[in-house]
Amino acid sequence: GEAWRMSEDRSARIAVGVGYTLDTLTHVLTRAGAETQLSPLASRLLQVLARRPGEVFARAEIIEALWRGDWLVGDPALHRLVSEVRRAAGDDAKRPTLIQTVPREGYRLVVETPGAVGADATSAVIAPPPWWREVWGLANRTLLILVGGGVLILALAILARQFR
Repeated sequence: GEAWRMSEDRSARIAVGVGYTLDTLTHVLTRAGAETQLSPLASRLLQVLARRPGEVFARAEIIEALWRGDWLVGDPALHRLVSEVRRAAGDDAKRPTLIQTVPREGYRLVVETPGAVGADATSAVIAPPPWWREVWGLANRTLLILVGGGVLILALAILARQFR
């Protein structure tokens, strides 16, 4: 009785993906006013991913949550389930707005628009990591010392020759 009343009080709607809401009681996925009925299992998948939006869930972790770790059933079923959710949501696997496949890792809930992902990815490639500046500074100092040392030795050698 008590637990049921508590779940009634708080909204059963949770935000998933980019612009979607999921009703965890009726398993209805809504985006831009369009409603899609999901299977309870598909709804559970989104609820699991929604626990940590944007973080990758390993396949094993999802199989544990949805099929109690039954790998034989869960492994082939998970791929089909993700496809089912994408089809229902009209989501594109190449530019996902709901579930993103992370190759050889698992799945994650998308938290930003696909355009932003590309922008982030390119800036990450161009911008050097923070430690690079230290390494670069160190390399420059070392180079300066080596060149300076070389010049000094050369100057001394020339001077020594002059005064011989």
